[in-house]
Amino acid sequence: MFKFNQLENIHFEITNRCQASCPMCSRNYHGGVDNPLIKNQDWTINDFKKIANQEVLLQLKGFYFCGNFGDPIINDDLIDMIEYASTINPKLNIRVHTNASARNSAWWKKLARSLPPTHNVIFAIDGLEDTHSLYRIGTSYAKIIDNARSFIAAGGTAEWCFIKFKHNEHQVDEAKRRAKEIGFNLFTVKNSSRFIGSPKFEVLDNGGNITRYLEPPTNSKVDYISDDVVKNYKEVLASAEIDCYVKHSKEVYIDAYKNLFPCCFLASAPYNYSKSTDLIAPIRNEILNQYHDLVNTLGGIDRLNLINNELKSVVESEEWQTAWEHYWNSNKLITCARTCGKLKNISIPKPKDQFIEHTGL
Repeated sequence: MFKFNQLENIHFEITNRCQASCPMCSRNYHGGVDNPLIKNQDWTINDFKKIANQEVLLQLKGFYFCGNFGDPIINDDLIDMIEYASTINPKLNIRVHTNASARNSAWWKKLARSLPPTHNVIFAIDGLEDTHSLYRIGTSYAKIIDNARSFIAAGGTAEWCFIKFKHNEHQVDEAKRRAKEIGFNLFTVKNSSRFIGSPKFEVLDNGGNITRYLEPPTNSKVDYISDDVVKNYKEVLASAEIDCYVKHSKEVYIDAYKNLFPCCFLASAPYNYSKSTDLIAPIRNEILNQYHDLVNTLGGIDRLNLINNELKSVVESEEWQTAWEHYWNSNKLITCARTCGKLKNISIPKPKDQFIEHTGL
């Protein structure tokens, strides 16, 4: 793995709180009840200053606020974090990923003015008035558009990111037109990589009742993880050739609990909730076992916590520097194989490769 002085990017999850209930997000179970494995956590500005100290910030090309479970704009200290980082290194490329259905116009204007010249805020807008909240449950299309207008008018650079499903695929062209009219710089369309076992995904209410189904778009090919792949995952895993994405991008991930991992995919294992009857449950159990083995190899979770340890000392440790070849080759991690693996004669959706269009406006 790369050395500390080669580190170029950091992915921060400064909160695991979110007001939305997207059915395919692990923060909840199919859009219904909250995930019981997640305990709400928020970074403070002091946490951020300790972890992203001057030595760290001065060598970075950039960083982004996103995460596995939370929306960064829910954290009350987000703008303070951006202003602090920009003061130390005004050349940083800072990105914020958000559903944007929170805060008021004044806050969004302040956000735009706090960001350095090189920045991008990615607005997750999956449809128009009548379809957006079918996936982004708990959000308001109208509020998001108002917030986007305020942000862009104040000088912010924004991207409209559209996840395409069967229920909204007919609206892509109109959404792109609106994005241009509002002033977005980019319009991105992507497919979901989270259909498992079936091209139909159950959406549940709070009582666990099926209310409808999410389906992939009909006008583009979308792979899903079939029953056969799930049942024969050990054979599939053995065939994988893992080429780690963050090894090349020189990136690390820090979760809401301030623990350091190479990427968000590995960090999510203890919090990915499933029922024992789910098709994917046996694999998730194996992923969790692999996670604990990896964490122990790296010195334990306390060693990975960046309130207790400096980022530099963890990355430079012998354990961090030497562990990965073992987990990419002789004891392959399922998460790494799925995310960054080349699988022989098998086509499954890759979380890192789900973008199908990325265009200027």
